[in-house]
Amino acid sequence: MGPDALDFWLGTWTATWRGGGGLNTVTRELNGVVVVERFEAGPPEPWSGMSVSVHDPSTDAWRQTWVDSNGSYWHFVGSRTPEGIVFATPEPVDEDRRFKRMVFSAIERDAFHWRWESSSDASAWQERWAIDYRRAGPVTGSP
Repeated sequence: MGPDALDFWLGTWTATWRGGGGLNTVTRELNGVVVVERFEAGPPEPWSGMSVSVHDPSTDAWRQTWVDSNGSYWHFVGSRTPEGIVFATPEPVDEDRRFKRMVFSAIERDAFHWRWESSSDASAWQERWAIDYRRAGPVTGSP
């Protein structure tokens, strides 16, 4: 997937989903090696979260850790698939013991679509949340 595969994501984004919306700011930090995401969901159910992602040159995959104000903690491995860029948990997580994944698709310069999905077997996926992203601000952070 390459060390620049997440460059499309850099910048400030307006996130819109059924019943809500928020703001997502994504930067390159720590000498440009780490992609840092800061997500803020607005009313009616405000919460915040962040992720850090790094490229693993030995596998050409991306690794991501997500944490949020609801106490969630997940580790994902990212790769490019025919569906788009997919980050998935390598094993079942949480009390429900399900695999989780996010899919970035329909990627354009100033917009993309994002889906949150879960599965009991990591092959049949059920959509749980979908977000439309629109660029709200410039790309920031160190190159």
